[in-house]
Amino acid sequence: MNIYPDQHIGGPPAPADWTMAVGVEGLGEGTCYFADIRRGGDPVCRLMITGTLAEEEEARALLAVKVRLWIAEYISRQHSGATTFGVLE
Repeated sequence: MNIYPDQHIGGPPAPADWTMAVGVEGLGEGTCYFADIRRGGDPVCRLMITGTLAEEEEARALLAVKVRLWIAEYISRQHSGATTFGVLE
């Protein structure tokens, strides 16, 4: 599990091939933290949080919960197998 070292933060554990890299954009009141989610090294999604956070570790823990919940929901969906972009009809 490569999302967050503390298993007690909340959300179901993610499978081992899922990873999260946290970054920050902006400073002061405009600061937002983001988590780039990858599966097997391939980018899948980016989740963001904004607001007044005391420090990066707090943001990392909050993002880890969001990421775990997002991954669980994603895995539970039916997938067609087609992963390329196509024309919407």
